[in-house]
Amino acid sequence: MKSTWKKALIWCSTIFLTLAAVIAFYFLLLNGSSIMRWFNSVLKSMASIWLGLGLAYVLDPLIQFGERKLREHNVNKTAARVLTLLAVLILIGFLLFLIISRLVPRLGETINSLLSDLPGVQDTINSYLNRVNEWNPDVYNIIINMISAATDWFNTNLYAAINTITQSFLGLVTGIVNLFVALIVLVYAQMSKERFIGQSKKLLYAVCHHKGAATWILDIFRQANLIFSGFITGKIIDSVIVGLICFPCLSILKIHYALLISVVIGITNVIPVFGPFIGAIPCGVLLLFTHPLEALVFAIYILILQQIDGNIIGPRILGDSTGVSAFWVIVSILLFSKLLGVVGMIVGVPIFATLYYIIKRIVEEELARQGLPTDSMDYVQLDKIDENGELIYLKEDSGKKKSIANRKSLKEHASSIKTTASALRTYVEKKRKK
Repeated sequence: MKSTWKKALIWCSTIFLTLAAVIAFYFLLLNGSSIMRWFNSVLKSMASIWLGLGLAYVLDPLIQFGERKLREHNVNKTAARVLTLLAVLILIGFLLFLIISRLVPRLGETINSLLSDLPGVQDTINSYLNRVNEWNPDVYNIIINMISAATDWFNTNLYAAINTITQSFLGLVTGIVNLFVALIVLVYAQMSKERFIGQSKKLLYAVCHHKGAATWILDIFRQANLIFSGFITGKIIDSVIVGLICFPCLSILKIHYALLISVVIGITNVIPVFGPFIGAIPCGVLLLFTHPLEALVFAIYILILQQIDGNIIGPRILGDSTGVSAFWVIVSILLFSKLLGVVGMIVGVPIFATLYYIIKRIVEEELARQGLPTDSMDYVQLDKIDENGELIYLKEDSGKKKSIANRKSLKEHASSIKTTASALRTYVEKKRKK
């Protein structure tokens, strides 16, 4: 009797959960856009928390280094962490003070210089247009129509542009507030990180009844941590070095707007592969309209700098932190840039590298369980695996010989064509007789 009630209860629960899942799925289909807007608003409201957690994660190696040094001088763990956090906050405050007091005024001077050069840019553009008019009036008219359309569009959307500037200013104020809150989150996250780690592991082992599965998941998270920390921290250090190298070199080359260009190059260099071009193209266009010869010198210098960064500086700092080839790096950047925008271009590579590691580990564990090799190169010349699990490899040129042997000669082709034509002729004659 009890088993009958138990089965009935299980069936009722299954039916109820299935109906609930169907209703939930239908609700998601009907209200998907509103749910996504609500989800995005929640994420934006927690921007300071995400920023604080991100800073805590990025700065964790530096904080651990400071703690180890203080512990070597017999400072207890809590005091070492507090002193290290205090030193990090002072360092962040000093950098912000340096940026506000030194960098911002210099950037302001650079922007003012750029604005003062705009009349010269207009004269340069007019001289280019006059040359185009002398060369081909039709092309000149097309360009003039495009400029006129762009001007009309700008006048039409002037209110929207002013609104965007206002929103950007408000966003700057909000960003300062978020940064202040993020620093508080940074302190709390660092002071309680062992407790958070312990709670996460406790929850994992409570949910996963199979202890081997929980241990496997922990190993995956450890590897993901190595990939993310190695890549993101290394990329930030690499970008700072590139920016610091760029400014004095551009100053020596007497390139205008050296500070502004160096800041842009350093920031965009955080994006792998495409970052240098994203930063260099607008800077090169700016120099092309203001100082054309400097644009050529800048392009040559950026190519040299990126070769040095890609072949010397980057590999020294990053090493093989991702474990994926250049092809998959490009694929991950393109994929996650569509999903997460600029943030996806930065974190897409470590996310893809983690997924790649998980798939690779599952495949290699299954192959090892079957007693098969795990090295990919062992499968390049593989023909098949027989029933005994023995690997049968292709012989050299066997595929080529097989394809040549199967080819028909010209005589055989001619005979086949004659046979087909004869059959068609016989069929047509029979139809005519009928």
